[in-house]
Amino acid sequence: MSEEVQINVGGTLFITKWSTLHKHRNTLLGSLSTTSEFYSKKKQYFYFDRNPDYFNIILDFYRNGHIHFPTHVCGWIWKQELQFWRIPETEISECCYPTYVKYDKNRAVTEYIKNAFIVYTAEYQTKAVSCLTGITQRIWLFLEEPTSSLAARIFGVIYILVVVLSAITPMLVTYPDIREQIVDIDVLVYVMTMKGLNLWINTENPKEVMFVTTKMPDWLQNLDLFIMIFFSFEQLLRFISCPRKLHFFKDWLNVLDILLFIAMWVRYGISHHREKILESLDLLIIYAVCYSVVVFRLLRFFRITRQYSALRILLMSVRVSLKELSLLIITVMVFILLFSNLIYFAELREPSTFPNMLTGLWWSVVTMTTVGYGDVVPHSVLGCLVGSFCAMSGLLILAMPIAVIAGKFNDLYEKNAEREDFIKLHQQNEIAENQIQPWEKIKSMKKDGISNEDGLRIVDLSMGQE
Repeated sequence: MSEEVQINVGGTLFITKWSTLHKHRNTLLGSLSTTSEFYSKKKQYFYFDRNPDYFNIILDFYRNGHIHFPTHVCGWIWKQELQFWRIPETEISECCYPTYVKYDKNRAVTEYIKNAFIVYTAEYQTKAVSCLTGITQRIWLFLEEPTSSLAARIFGVIYILVVVLSAITPMLVTYPDIREQIVDIDVLVYVMTMKGLNLWINTENPKEVMFVTTKMPDWLQNLDLFIMIFFSFEQLLRFISCPRKLHFFKDWLNVLDILLFIAMWVRYGISHHREKILESLDLLIIYAVCYSVVVFRLLRFFRITRQYSALRILLMSVRVSLKELSLLIITVMVFILLFSNLIYFAELREPSTFPNMLTGLWWSVVTMTTVGYGDVVPHSVLGCLVGSFCAMSGLLILAMPIAVIAGKFNDLYEKNAEREDFIKLHQQNEIAENQIQPWEKIKSMKKDGISNEDGLRIVDLSMGQE
């Protein structure tokens, strides 16, 4: 057998040596023989229907022992080439490995964004759509995808206004000038005493006195009831029209809606039993917890993120940065515990400061987060030195993950912008094809000699004829 071997790749002839190919016998080229399916006995060379521009890179691997990629070629191409030539990925040089894996990373990011923006309507389209199913699908798109129609956009604006109202309402409830006086506190105490009931109210606390001696005005009660009915009806429609009931319960916003639904109507029911609230402190606690939970209705604002892709990308950036945020929390906790111990012992000789380490723990949190309430401060020189290190450590620790999150946001934002441009390009192409098709049909009708029995004017724009 001759030492030289001829390899035809896509019409380009390459000549090398058998000894060069046999350096890596586990690969496709290293295992070639004249009995191989790629060998042409008539022409006496091996033929591969591949791109010859990339084959020199493959041959250099047998000559030099490592794969080196040019950076201007997509990683997907090299992935296909390595799979065809049976070259393991471990043979890629360290300097070129980032170029190779960049494709996989970009594809993973693109798939992540694509799955985040998907609208679950596939179940409606897997079979013939009935009238009821069509209505259900339109309701689902109306509620879930604000960009699906003009009506959905208008509903999105109304939804935001109601969410804002639901956040303002609890604030108005606590404002004394808005509430209506129904009884004097002295009269209330007297009546409760005469009935032999134990009144839990602290008459020295003006907030407790305000809530038991006044009530919400009727217009505010009606507004609150409207908000509850609006969200309840919207939630029921969303669940009924959802094509994937299991995915419905996997969405944290839907789970939050269910909790808010329960809290809203429990609070509404308790509010109509005013005397029982005055008698039972436990019932008041339940009422207060439900009222505080209802404030989380403001988080429903995130439903409108589908209308604003940049806001959705921001939330996705936080989600993919959970590992970094977890490390941040652990690091902050370690330093908080460290400085709470240091400040306690640094101020040990000071009788008026840091009576225990729990106070030092609070001081460490306030100092590291650069809040600095000033309610607890060190007095000694050593304590001030510890405080300085604590503040500087907080700045450094909190600043590090911001760059990571910002980098991931930029990456996701750019990939989403490219994805939207790609979708827009295909949509424009589809619109152009739909505009061309009717005229192609008319030309076909004229060519086939089909008469125009309806008396319509058939105009051939390309020829300027009727």
